[in-house]
Amino acid sequence: MTPKTDDMSGSRRIFSLIALLSGLWLFVSPWVFNADSFGNAYSGRIVGALIAILAGFELSTPSMRELLSWISCLLAIWIFASPWMFGYTNSSGRFVNSLCVGVIVLVVSLRNAVSPPHPIQPLPTGR
Repeated sequence: MTPKTDDMSGSRRIFSLIALLSGLWLFVSPWVFNADSFGNAYSGRIVGALIAILAGFELSTPSMRELLSWISCLLAIWIFASPWMFGYTNSSGRFVNSLCVGVIVLVVSLRNAVSPPHPIQPLPTGR
């Protein structure tokens, strides 16, 4: 008999939660850095919301985890590159924020995308 697999183990759930919180932080960070009036702040808001939504779907639909994690990896690369694309490398807070969030989301999403499902061990019967 083949053991069942848990498609959303504890570590995967934690990594998805980290991605969700990172996405929410990215969404609110333009207001934190007083950059909400800049046109390039929309990138952070939109991508932050997308990352949070994807992570929420990862938590609620584990069968889609791999695909959603790969999409989050692409969004993380976008966020990492955004200071150069939108020209805010001179704004140290926003610059470092984009780099850190990009790396965090990339690492946790990549981890979730490539990790195999863990087998669920049956409970001992006590015999």
